[in-house]
Amino acid sequence: MHRGEIVKEAIKTSGIAVGVVADRIGMSRRTLYNKFKESAMPYSLMLKIGEAIHHDFSQEFPHLGRKGKKEATAVLPATAPANLELWFDGKPEELPTPTGQAESQPQETAAARTVQECEAELIVLQRKYIALLEKFNDLLLKTS
Repeated sequence: MHRGEIVKEAIKTSGIAVGVVADRIGMSRRTLYNKFKESAMPYSLMLKIGEAIHHDFSQEFPHLGRKGKKEATAVLPATAPANLELWFDGKPEELPTPTGQAESQPQETAAARTVQECEAELIVLQRKYIALLEKFNDLLLKTS
């Protein structure tokens, strides 16, 4: 089973209607059904859905863990787009090592943690910027 199918099963198991989940994450029902077909559904979307249905996808995807979940949802504005990709949206086997070879898990070095912290901060700022742009666009629509 791929990511989209796993998410679809989790929603089905939760007993919450797909339309309700779609509303909670700010997406149309049709778009959510299309996302179920994606084998590489972004982990950021999976985390948003997980919060909507109270499901921890780190059980199915251990590399998400608690730290990734906190970073992804700490300051997520309600108007953030669902297609925003996060640093952990890629496959874990594609993470480069300092020597340029692929490794299945990131190295726990001070430099790696610093890079991850910087990436998390960048994501936070990016989301704030997008939320601000959306508010600005809403104001423009109201004044015209």
